[in-house]
Amino acid sequence: MSGWNPLIDQIDEKLGDLPSKLSKCNIFKVPSRLRHVNERAFEPEILSIGPYHRGKDKLKMMEEHKKRYLQKLLQRRGESSVDRYFTAMIEVEGEARKFYDQSVSLGQDEFVEMLLLDGCFIVEVIRKYNNIPGVRDDNDPVFEVPWILSSIETDMFLLENQLPYFVLGELFTMTSEVQNEKDFFAMALSFCQWIFPGSGNHSIPEDYTCKHLLDMLYHTGNQPPDSTESTQDNDLYFIRNAKELQEAGIKFKKREGSRRLFDVVFLENGTIEIPCLKIYDRTESLFRNLVAYEQCSRRKHLYVTDYITLMDCLINNQEDVQILRHSEIIENGLGDDGKVCFLFNNLGKNVIHSQRRHFYYNKVFDGVNEHCNRKRNVWMAKLKHDYFNSPWALLSVLAAVALLLFTLAQTVFTVLSYFQKD
Repeated sequence: MSGWNPLIDQIDEKLGDLPSKLSKCNIFKVPSRLRHVNERAFEPEILSIGPYHRGKDKLKMMEEHKKRYLQKLLQRRGESSVDRYFTAMIEVEGEARKFYDQSVSLGQDEFVEMLLLDGCFIVEVIRKYNNIPGVRDDNDPVFEVPWILSSIETDMFLLENQLPYFVLGELFTMTSEVQNEKDFFAMALSFCQWIFPGSGNHSIPEDYTCKHLLDMLYHTGNQPPDSTESTQDNDLYFIRNAKELQEAGIKFKKREGSRRLFDVVFLENGTIEIPCLKIYDRTESLFRNLVAYEQCSRRKHLYVTDYITLMDCLINNQEDVQILRHSEIIENGLGDDGKVCFLFNNLGKNVIHSQRRHFYYNKVFDGVNEHCNRKRNVWMAKLKHDYFNSPWALLSVLAAVALLLFTLAQTVFTVLSYFQKD
C-alpha cells in the first residue's frame, strides 16, 4: 500500500468547509450566456443597488442623492442621527448576505452602509411615487428631471441591482408615518404596475414571501393562473406565425377582463385571445431580467420563458406584428414594427426552454395545431380570403354567380323551347 498523500487531507478539509445547506441566494449574477446577448439590458445606467455594481464610476452621481434622501428623511422625522437605523441593519446583515452570491467581499461596515443608504433611497422613491403627504420635494432632481427618473425606474428592476425585500420592509416600518401611509407591499406593487404597464394581478398569494422588487414583479405583477401539466414528453412544440395562422383561419383577439399578461387561451371557434402588451423602451430590459431571474431560480414552470416562446412563434416579420397590433394585442410604443419583431426574435437566445410536459401553453399549441391540420378549416379560410375579403370581391362573386344562374336559366329555356317545337 502506498504512503499517505497530504492532498487527501486538503480535499477532506475542503469538503468539511462546504455549507450544510443549499445556498439561499435569490439575487443572482446574470449567467454569461444570457448577458452576452445584450449586456446593456443587465447593467444599471445611473443607480447602483446592492453590492454587485457598487463603486462603479458611472454610478457615483446617485450616491450623493442617496445621502440627501436619507438626510431629508431624518429631518422630516426630527432625528439627527442614523444610530438606530445603523444598529438595525447590523442585526440583519447576516441574513441579508445570504441573498447574494458568495463572491461579495464587502466588509461589515461597508455592507451595512449599503443596506442603509440603498434601502432608504428605495423606500423614499416608492413613497414619493405614491404621493405620500410631506415626502415630495419640489427641488428634487430625481423626480423633476425626466431622464433621471426613467433611468432609475429601469435600474430598480435589474436582477443584479436588488436589495432583500425584508430589509426594505424593516426600514419602511422604522420610518413610517402611520397616519399618512398605507401598506408598503401595496405601495411597492403599485410601483411595479407603473413600471410594467399592461400586466398585473393585484391579488397576493397566501403563501407568497417576497424576496425583492424583481421577484414581486415576477410573482404578482405577472402571476399566471393555475396550469396543468401535459402528459406528452416529446420536445416538439411549435405553432406557425401570425400571418400563416390567419391564412389557416385562426383569428386573433385582445383578451378582455384579464389582468394577467400570460392568460392566453385558444377558443373552439378558432380564436386566440391574448392580453394586451404595451411595449416601450424599457420592455426589453424588463423581459430579459425576468427571464434571467426565472432561469437562475429552481423552478419547473418557466412562465416568462414560455410567453417569450409563444410570441417568438407568432412573430417572424413586421407583417406579423402588424396583425397583432391591429388586433390590439400589441401597443407599439417603439414606433417601428421591425423593432418589435427583432425584440421577440432575440429574447429567447441562449435561454433554456421548458420541458414539454411543463410548457405553459400546451393546450393553446395543441388546439391551434389541431385546427390547422383540419383541411376543411384551411379551405374555408382560403375561400374567405380569396373571395370575401372585401366588398368588391364579394360583389364580383355575386355577379359571377348571377351570370352563371342567368346562363343556366337561358340554357334551360332554350332546351325546353326546342322540345316544345317537336
